[in-house]
Amino acid sequence: MEKKGDLPKRHEVIEKVDLNGKDMREKEDNLDRVASDVETVRQTLENLDFGGTEDGSDQVKGAIEDAESVTIEVFGREEGQLDQIQNDNQEFEGGLQDRRGSSESDLGKLSDSSARTETEETVNELLKAKESVLRDIDFLAEQIDRARVAREKSDAIQENLKARIGSGSRRM
Repeated sequence: MEKKGDLPKRHEVIEKVDLNGKDMREKEDNLDRVASDVETVRQTLENLDFGGTEDGSDQVKGAIEDAESVTIEVFGREEGQLDQIQNDNQEFEGGLQDRRGSSESDLGKLSDSSARTETEETVNELLKAKESVLRDIDFLAEQIDRARVAREKSDAIQENLKARIGSGSRRM
């Protein structure tokens, strides 16, 4: 049995779900900016006339390709950080799922106990305990859902951004 001090308070669970969602959105925004930079660099390379000298054209092309490579490296770092946030969020979801399972187990134990209890006052108090556990189960289910939805949305956005980077990759 966990010590009461080891259990998170509801507001802490909400704050953690909110923080994970915020962190994922910030990283998604960063990835979007980096993907736009890659697209801009690629578009620039396509739009250049390269009408000067061969040496100059080769240097310009090399510098632009280096800019693309550096920007893709930045994308990879940002993506790795987003992956870590998503993984942390998924672990937190799992922890909430475990807590929900524990509460569901407690509900069963309370039901068994109230079925064996004959004193009306005791049954009424056990009913209050069951109602509290049910509220906790509902709360945890809601937070699990919020965390899952945020992670799935982040995963989808990340995949779209990766596709943007991958679809325009070309070396000249």
